[in-house]
Formats: sequence, structure tokens, C-alpha cells
Amino acid sequence: MRTRACVALLTAAAFVLTGCSREAGPTPKGAPDPGPGALAVKVRALQADDCYTVPTEVRAPSCEKYVTQLANVPGNARNYATGHPRLAEAADTLDATVRAYRHNNCAKGGDADLCAATLTDMATALTDLHTELSSLPDVATQPS
Repeated sequence: MRTRACVALLTAAAFVLTGCSREAGPTPKGAPDPGPGALAVKVRALQADDCYTVPTEVRAPSCEKYVTQLANVPGNARNYATGHPRLAEAADTLDATVRAYRHNNCAKGGDADLCAATLTDMATALTDLHTELSSLPDVATQPS
């Protein structure tokens, strides 16, 4: 008798759990692209980092997080560069500086002078990208 009661209870519990495992309603879709304004906000946040503001005064290995966050900016900027060749060029330049930082082994303490120069070039490239990004109509109308 106990065995039947346990089986019945376990069966009932299984039905309840399987019924709860499916969400009601449609499957959620991916979030819409936030647009170039959101990228401009991210760029402004990156411009507050010491690796941007004083690239010759920081040790390059301490900039790895900054560079990692910066690495996806060029690809995102290229998404908005249709009809804006200067934005595409700025994205390419920024991408090249990120690759140079990694190629020069700056994250692991590569040549300090070379890495400082790379961070300086990166800061200049980020400034140029921000200038071009800010000229887009969708970004120019948003508050800073």
C-alpha cells in the first residue's frame, strides 16, 4: 500500500513539474540594436579610464581590461559606418591599435616605451572614432 501511495505521489509531482517547465506565451526574441547612441555612451565611459587619459603614466599590463572592453568597439562602429567612410576608417585604426597592443605583448609587460606609445595611439584612435560617431544624426540629437 505504501509503495502505491509513493508511486502515485511521485507521479503527481512529476506531472506538476513538467507542466511548470514550459513558459506560457511566445518565445522571447533578441533585444533590438540600441543604436549608435549607446555606442557613443560606451566610448565616453572608456574615455574616463586612466589608460585613455594618461596612457604614458600607466603600466600597460594594468590596461588589459580597458583594451578588452575597447576591442569590440570597432566592430560595432562598422555597423553604423554605412555611408560614413570616415567612421569606418576610424574603426579600422582603432582595431589596428588593439591588435598592436596584443602583438607587442603589452598585457604581459612588453617593452614599456612601445606599449605606452601603443596606448597613446589607441587613445588618439578612440578620440577620432568618437568624433566620427558623434557626427551621426542618431547620436548628435542625444544628450551627452
